[in-house]
Formats: sequence, structure tokens, C-alpha cells
Amino acid sequence: MEALGETMENIGLAQEIQKGLAPNLQKPPKWADFQGESDAKKAEFSGMSGWDCYSSSELCKGVIKMWGKDKGLALTKEGVDAKWDEFKASKAIDVLAKYAALGDKLAKEPVTVKLFEEVRPLGRGAFGAVFLVFKKDTGAPMATKKMFKTNAKHNKMLSDLLIEREVLSKIRSPFCVNLHYAFQSDIEVSLVLTLMPGGDLAFLLQSRHDKGTFNPLGDSVVKFYAAAMAIGLQAIHEAGYVYRDLKPQNVLLDVEGQVRISDMGLTAWVKDKEIKQCSGTRGYWSPETIQKQHYKFQPDWWSLGVTVYSLTSDKMPFYGNDEEKDAMTCAGNIDFKHGESPGVQKLITDLCTVDMTKRLGCTKGLEDLKGHPFFSGFDWAKMMEGELEAEIKPNPNDINAPSKKDIEGFKPSKEVTWEPDDQARFSDWNFFDKEIWGKYEALFRIEKKKELAGGGGGGGCCVIA
Repeated sequence: MEALGETMENIGLAQEIQKGLAPNLQKPPKWADFQGESDAKKAEFSGMSGWDCYSSSELCKGVIKMWGKDKGLALTKEGVDAKWDEFKASKAIDVLAKYAALGDKLAKEPVTVKLFEEVRPLGRGAFGAVFLVFKKDTGAPMATKKMFKTNAKHNKMLSDLLIEREVLSKIRSPFCVNLHYAFQSDIEVSLVLTLMPGGDLAFLLQSRHDKGTFNPLGDSVVKFYAAAMAIGLQAIHEAGYVYRDLKPQNVLLDVEGQVRISDMGLTAWVKDKEIKQCSGTRGYWSPETIQKQHYKFQPDWWSLGVTVYSLTSDKMPFYGNDEEKDAMTCAGNIDFKHGESPGVQKLITDLCTVDMTKRLGCTKGLEDLKGHPFFSGFDWAKMMEGELEAEIKPNPNDINAPSKKDIEGFKPSKEVTWEPDDQARFSDWNFFDKEIWGKYEALFRIEKKKELAGGGGGGGCCVIA
């Protein structure tokens, strides 16, 4: 593994993901071990109507959609039911049944580090690092965020870790980073997350500077990013939380340029109460945050406005020293001087409205934005289905990921001791999401193995046995 790790540092991230997991490191499922369970699943699905099966899980939906792609399948109740007998007579139902049985099996087994092959670092923070990993049985690439327990305790971040794990476990939005697994060892806690190798929006903005000149994003690109962030915020709000840290650094891109909100450590539960804590990043704070007024979801819509402003110029609307930033924020006066279009200006102004009762998003949430003039003609339905193509597709090989040597300096802190009471707080840390697994890992392996098209090996990305 040491030699493999050294090799990875000299290979671009995109190529490494494309290359996939080496055959000798793969541990494919032993299907024969649960053939009886697969047969039972097949009988269960066969006894359902087509639409009931389609609607029952992300795995069922994905397999039926994949099978019907070249068969003229209409994804409606009538369309799926009309093709149901044909589906049941095909090998697709056997594929669906065996993966459904595998998902049930995985849900009963402990999550441990042995399920994953760690390949290379992707990023580092104050007390942890993020690594590219591959799941050994499916070959699916993911990102594992690893944190030393004593470092987190020394930095008084244990509550943040627990909040992030809690929030991620409740959100399955394709516009937020998803939690696939969580596990721990004696010295570390780990979160296995959606792989987003395209960097963050802050990195994208940096890349648009050339010899001192910033190449601004067009309105259509701003609209795409703003809509994606708004949908992600709405998912967080519907789960009962206020996010409180929206900024370009916390918005990640995949290789296709699709957007997800990350880093849930500063979220707070507000579903059944108001709070008045000041949390997040100065400059993105809302007036009510600075003034310690009670709030629920309102600060996130203000932060969306500030983030949209930064997308147009890579500048902040509120600047100066801390006191000046706060004063400008509370006054709510924004100076548009970077060539922002009238539509963008109105969106930002309506989001960054001091009066929370009049602020865009604070009445009906996402529905407020859908009705805003800036989004006139925008295909929200296509966006929410993930079918709207991004204009900008990042090159993962341009991402400045740390090398293996950069991460070697991380050591568990000796300033504090991990006590039994600390461990008791993490007794429910381990996690597996069968729905996310079905939507991502199972469909990933089915597609790469071409199991609905006669099998015969995967070819291409992440070849698996």
C-alpha cells in the first residue's frame, strides 16, 4: 500500500478516479451466500405492481429506469405498469433482487475501515483530512473525512462533529453532500461522503483571474449555482436545521459541474424553536445574527445573497475591518460596481434585505425564489432531477490536493485524554444509509458491470470484478 500511495501522488486525480480500484484489492460480493434472500426479494417484487415497486426505493427506481432506457419506458404509473410484465420476464428483476438482498445484508453488518481502500489525500483541515477511497465490494469512489478524536476534543469541536454526523444522516438531497457511512476506531472518527472532485466555488472563482483581471460568471451560470444552493438550503431547512455557513468555500462541484453544499458542523436545530447565536463567517452573517436577534432559517437566505454577489466579482459586498463589515451588513447597503446585471442586482438586493419579514426566501422558502424575476423561464423541475447540464465542468486534475507527505504530519493530540465519557457521546456514531447505497453504489456497480446488458465486465471507469 505504501508503494501504491507514492504512485498515486504522481497521477492526476481525474485519472485516479477513472482508473478505479486495482483488481487485487477488490472484494466483490459473494452472491451465493445469500441466494435464498435474493429469491425471496424476487418473489416480493414480482407480487407488487410495477409502480409500487418503482416507488418503493431508490434502487428499484434506478434499476427500472436503467432497464427501460432503450425500451421507450414512460416514467409514469401507467408507463411503468404497462412494461411491468416484460420487466419481470427479464434478467433485470434478478439483478434488482440480488442487490436488494445485498443492501439488506449490509445493513445488518458492522461498518469498519476494512470495507474501504484508502488511495490518496484530497484535502486537509485543522484536525483532520479527506481521502479518496474506493468501496472494495462495489468499486465506487467516495471521500472519507477522518478526524483524530483527541484533536477534535482539544479544539473543542466534539459537538460540531456530532452535529455534522446527525444532520448528514437526515439529508438525502442531491444538492447536499450525502453521508454514505460513518465508522470509528480507537483514535479516529470517519465520515464517508459523496465524492466531489471538482473543488469548491472559491477555487473556481480563483481560476477565473488572469493577470489581475477577473472573468465574471455569466448570468446563466450564476442562476445555475444560485438555484442549486437554494435547493440544498431548502433540504436542510426541511430537515429542521439552519445551515449558517453558506459561502463559496462550502459549495463543492463534481466532475460534471453539479453542486452540493458541504460542511454541516455549524448547523443548528430550529424546527421547533428560535435561536440567537452568532455563528458562521463574518461578512456572510446576516444583520439579525450580528445583533443577536432571534431567528430560524432567515440567515441562510441572506448568506445566499452574499454568496451570489461573490460569484459575480470574487469580492464581498461588506468589507473593511470587523466593525466596518458588521456596520455595512446591518445597514444593508450594497454598492454594485462590478458590472452586475440588473437581474443579479435585484436577486442580491431581495436576498440581502435587512427586514426579515420582507427578505426573499423568508416567507415560502424555495418557492419565493422560484417566483423571482431573475429565475423567469428557469427549468426548476429539470434542475431538481439533476438533468440540467452545468455550463462549467471542472478539471479535477487542476485541483490542488495535498500529497501523502503533507498528511503525514497529522498526529493525535497529546494535550488531552480521550475519556470513557467522551466515547459514550460517540456510541451511535456508526452509520449506513441503505437508500444512498442503492441509489449510488448498487447502480454504480450494475452499470459498470453492464449487468442489465448481458454482463461481460465493466470496462472504463473503476473496473470491478
